[in-house]
Amino acid sequence: MKNYFELTNFKYNITELQKLFVSNKNDWVTYGTDKHKSLHTQYIPLNNKYIKEILNNFQNDTIVENIKFFKTLSHCEVSPHTDKRNVAINLPIFVDNKSYTVFYDSVNEIENPTITIKNTIQTTKAKKFIKGKVIDKFYLNNAVCLNTNIPHGVINNSDNDRIIISISFREQFDDFEKIKKLYDTRNLTRT
Repeated sequence: MKNYFELTNFKYNITELQKLFVSNKNDWVTYGTDKHKSLHTQYIPLNNKYIKEILNNFQNDTIVENIKFFKTLSHCEVSPHTDKRNVAINLPIFVDNKSYTVFYDSVNEIENPTITIKNTIQTTKAKKFIKGKVIDKFYLNNAVCLNTNIPHGVINNSDNDRIIISISFREQFDDFEKIKKLYDTRNLTRT
């Protein structure tokens, strides 16, 4: 079974979202202590007009818990991990064909990674893994829903930072199979 699927006809204005990224002043959170193997995240207010356009894709936008920018630094990677959430929809903002998402086979858990917020370190419910064999990968060219409960990471061989938007769902919808079923039965998005 695939651990991701593309959401065809998911609408968003990439140019305006790129401008939003440049102007967003919210604090960055870093998952991990090695910035070259860490994911950097930044909340985006749900009341932003371009985020409201994203939310308008959903038949019921109250299922969305939050939306963040995710950054992977140039010539870096995000180590194998599972999220504290179980599903996400990711949108490319500044992405090229030299970066991609990978899924790994069964690997050994090594730790709960820490997050750094304004020089304060906290433990998270996410899990970090020893890198195993790559079992699948995809290039983020369109909106994609992925199972974040499977060990995955990002490889960015680009000269540029990889910037995406990631959508998380409220607890009762935080399930890859549930979101896929809603999408397949045309009960997730308006198109």
